[in-house]
Amino acid sequence: MKIAQQLPRTQGDIVVRRLSHGDAAAFAAGTEDPAVRQYGHLPLPEYSEQIVRDQIDGVIADGLADDSLAVLAIADASSDRFLGSIVLFDFIDARAEVGFWLCPEARGRGAARQALTAAAGLASAAGLTHLTARTVPENDGSRRALESAGFTWVDGPHRVVTPSGSVTDVLDFELPVV
Repeated sequence: MKIAQQLPRTQGDIVVRRLSHGDAAAFAAGTEDPAVRQYGHLPLPEYSEQIVRDQIDGVIADGLADDSLAVLAIADASSDRFLGSIVLFDFIDARAEVGFWLCPEARGRGAARQALTAAAGLASAAGLTHLTARTVPENDGSRRALESAGFTWVDGPHRVVTPSGSVTDVLDFELPVV
């Protein structure tokens, strides 16, 4: 499959690429945004620059190497400024789930839609057939981004345990990428 071999992937005015140590401060700061905390369901309760750097060198590098996890940066294509993160995970058969978050200053410019479209291209080039996504019903921005990128609401709301360990109601979305 090798998602890593498909990187970077430009779509419009954003690029989806590997996270770098230079992204660590912006990543850590972005995870403190109230909307990211509320809707991101991140696995750790807090992220420091050092934690992000350690993850880039550890679990993130390992996941890209063995195609089990792709934690990627969403960046501005012209400046390479970190805008947020998009993650491919739960690879089962020819499917993967996608999750994403944006820093507050990156919202409202179509970056999430473009990142989702880039992720769909990565997934297709790596041999996947479908991407799935979940969001809480009240996250209108995420729902709009998913729908504008071609995802279709297929199920929910229903209760799930999120990557953060919380239990919440979600809507399921799906996108064929072939």
